[in-house]
Amino acid sequence: MSFSGRLSSADSRILTFPRRELLQKIAAIALVAAAAKKSPHQPHQPHQPHQSPAPQKYPSPEFNIGDLVAYDWEPDDDDAPEAATDFGEILGMRWIPEPDSYCSVANTWVYFVRWTHSSCPGCLPEPYSDGDLTLSSDLRLVSGS
Repeated sequence: MSFSGRLSSADSRILTFPRRELLQKIAAIALVAAAAKKSPHQPHQPHQPHQSPAPQKYPSPEFNIGDLVAYDWEPDDDDAPEAATDFGEILGMRWIPEPDSYCSVANTWVYFVRWTHSSCPGCLPEPYSDGDLTLSSDLRLVSGS
């Protein structure tokens, strides 16, 4: 005879009560937790569907990660050429909504560039990324080689 066959009807009721009580306790705890999440400063309002805030609308960046770019500049060294160009690859970008300690302009994309080589001899001995932000107005897109 199986275990459940040996139980009387009273015994089987005893086994079901703890499960029923457990479910009731879990439901009560969940109800208390949900009530605790409500702000005490807000009056009770009928349930309304959750509305997420409208997504931020940023203009598309001028450059994409992986784009090859160039930065034209004038060296201060008398032995250097009149103008030089550094070449690099876009590693990342950041939207600047307002001026901060890293950038003094607002509402613009800035780029992190890995500089690979320069037209100025000895100015860029090896590829590097200085972590500085570069404005899109300082860069120009170059074709891949």
